[in-house]
Amino acid sequence: MKIKLIAILLAGTSLASMGLPAHHGGSFYDGTKSTTVRGAVTEFRFVNPHVVIAIAVEGAEGELIEWSGELTSPNRLARAASGGGATNTIRWTRDTLVPGDEIELTGNPARNGAPAMRITKVVDANRMVLLGGDETEADNAPTVREPEYVWAVPANDGGDLRGVWMRRNDSAYQNYAFSVDLPPMTPWAKARYDEARPTFGPNGVAVSDTNDLVYQCFPPGVPRIYFHPHPFEIVQTPGRVIIAYEYQQLLRQVFTDDREHRNDLAPMWLGDSTGRWEGDTLVVETVNFNDRTWIDRRGVPHSDQLRVVERIRRSDENELIVDITVEDPIAFTEPWTSRKIFDKVNWSLEEFVCLDDSSYQEFERALLEYDGGSPEE
Repeated sequence: MKIKLIAILLAGTSLASMGLPAHHGGSFYDGTKSTTVRGAVTEFRFVNPHVVIAIAVEGAEGELIEWSGELTSPNRLARAASGGGATNTIRWTRDTLVPGDEIELTGNPARNGAPAMRITKVVDANRMVLLGGDETEADNAPTVREPEYVWAVPANDGGDLRGVWMRRNDSAYQNYAFSVDLPPMTPWAKARYDEARPTFGPNGVAVSDTNDLVYQCFPPGVPRIYFHPHPFEIVQTPGRVIIAYEYQQLLRQVFTDDREHRNDLAPMWLGDSTGRWEGDTLVVETVNFNDRTWIDRRGVPHSDQLRVVERIRRSDENELIVDITVEDPIAFTEPWTSRKIFDKVNWSLEEFVCLDDSSYQEFERALLEYDGGSPEE
């Protein structure tokens, strides 16, 4: 049999050695199209930042073509909290798929014709939907009981914000922006926005063309940190509230002991935060930012004069509301506000390290350089 194997996952040179960032945005795939392929698993990589599946698919002339697809992070799959709007019908593990398993993949194909997709559905040989099923399938799927956590009484006189919280997205733009419309930018900010090459939003580009520093593993900053699809935990101690983000293992300390902002610090990625309690609401003021991050994932800039005020409160036992006010006299003509809503989840934070992506870089480099491949006997 004539074998044509597109070695999407076996490329020898990583993006890191080429000076290219990892994680291409949605612009690499055609979200208006869907394709389905079937074959035997050749590789299953259950690693950060994205899970990758490869299968050998029989072509029109009997040749085998290796199709590859990417999913969200293993942390989200393990929690049955998949991205892209697909229902995650099982809790995935590193052993969910093994080489030789016959499966079916459905997803948005690569725009450049590479045999690759952003996976939206996975079905095994028994027609069990592993990802992308409807609610009935999710209800009937095997489940794993999450551990129950008992939270101690908060060590302060304010509200109780403790717990692990996960963002809620009610519309597509909430994955990358605070609103459909751009905030009121100054000419300085508009010029910077026009120079931005984000991977999300209407101006999205391939990651190989982006200038978003997050793809070089720099912190996303505040308030952009709330857009990344990972949970955070709030811990309360006397005089301090700690916000621990799973994304890049980032940590914010919000001091509530009436101290002033420090004036001896260099400009920071996450800024310097102080807080006060207004009843059950924690009011957080953050200043002393550098100007290297973006406000959101579509490239809205800010200066080192950025001031962010967050009003954080619980509306009920399972919902956290963060009202955000952004002020920056250099970047915006007036202050503007937005709201992010988070749901309480019974999870523990897991490790997520941006640099753990060498295998994904190989996968991505091969996709970006795809030119039709070459047959091998």
